[in-house]
Amino acid sequence: MTRRGLFAVVRAGCYAAVLGLLGYQLVTHRGDVVPVVTSLGWGRFAAAVAIAAAGGWLGMLGWRALLTASGCRLATPVAAKVYFVAGLGRYLPGGLWPAVAHADLARRLREPPGLLASAFLASVLVSTVAGLAVGAVAVPALAAVQPAWWVVVPLLVAGLLVIGTPPLTRLVAAIVRRRTGKDVPLPGPRAVFGALGLMAAGWLLAGLHLVVLTHGLPTGGLPGAAVLAGGFALASVAGVLVVVLPAGLGAREAVLGLALTAALAGPPVPAVVAVVAMSRLVVTAADLLAAGAAAFVRLAPEPVGVTPAAAE
Repeated sequence: MTRRGLFAVVRAGCYAAVLGLLGYQLVTHRGDVVPVVTSLGWGRFAAAVAIAAAGGWLGMLGWRALLTASGCRLATPVAAKVYFVAGLGRYLPGGLWPAVAHADLARRLREPPGLLASAFLASVLVSTVAGLAVGAVAVPALAAVQPAWWVVVPLLVAGLLVIGTPPLTRLVAAIVRRRTGKDVPLPGPRAVFGALGLMAAGWLLAGLHLVVLTHGLPTGGLPGAAVLAGGFALASVAGVLVVVLPAGLGAREAVLGLALTAALAGPPVPAVVAVVAMSRLVVTAADLLAAGAAAFVRLAPEPVGVTPAAAE
């Protein structure tokens, strides 16, 4: 078997494993999800999926901005395919599968695999800091129940310092140089914080799907909606940090349950469980919708080279 054939088999196996795990999650949560979908209505469910997908699109634009500033400009449809299709790898146990998928798709684009993989890992770091920034709005409400939540504030400050530290970017440059044999321009502070803004907007927008899911429950108006969005961002960050679990399964649900309890002023436990399960289903459906739509895009190398602005 040729090397290309081996990659094709491995790729197909990974996608089959992802779909199998997604199916398992849906079957596992069907007892909580089906009654809530029925009571919520398919229209509101579709609206929640659309909101979550729109937030994911902003996250993709943030990743693309980092990639462009690193010397690789992809057309938006091609970038969407790389980001969303490779992103399905997070539904596999372990945290490196999306980076592996980015590297595999880079070969088909005739781009340095190490560059796309490194850009993905950098985007995870920036996205995590963006999630902490959005999650900070929920900290006062969460800390009223458990003061330990104030730890988010120093973590956010530390994260902002890390992504803006020149020695760290030089370390990333050394890693890329060793893997690709090429010197690549790295995103400067303007590009990094521009991507941070896009990703923070994505977290905020995606978190608003919870406002749709909690329709009819006492959310406390605009402050409650802010807590819901911030709690979703913190729950997603927790899922990212627990890399051994597929898509942060378990950790994300635990943090989201705490945020819902704080935002909804003590709702019944079954309501919290149902909304948490529904949120998982909505985000999964949004990921599949985005990846499915992007899968039809034809991957092709960029015909004209682009020289991005030098790192600041």
